[in-house]
Amino acid sequence: MAIGRAFLLLALCGLLAGCLRPVYQIGPVDEMLPPQPDACGLAALDGLRGEPMERLADFRLIGPLRVLWPGQEITNDIVPTRLNAEVDVTGRIMRLRCG
Repeated sequence: MAIGRAFLLLALCGLLAGCLRPVYQIGPVDEMLPPQPDACGLAALDGLRGEPMERLADFRLIGPLRVLWPGQEITNDIVPTRLNAEVDVTGRIMRLRCG
């Protein structure tokens, strides 16, 4: 009987652990990425609008870089130190923001 209870408890814990995973939604950049405080070093990148995205290689970034192409959908997960570079079809920077 004790083995049955232990098995039931273990199975219940496994089910609950599966419920605790984050649930991500996918959608347009403007809906999924609300304005964030500057935790990604955005202030040091002023003036890059209209420049080729390769210019970002000239800067030491605080965290990861995510390049967002026109029409691309993203998940709603926010990484405060991640720099999001929205580019046009030619790879020119349209907007930079943290998240």
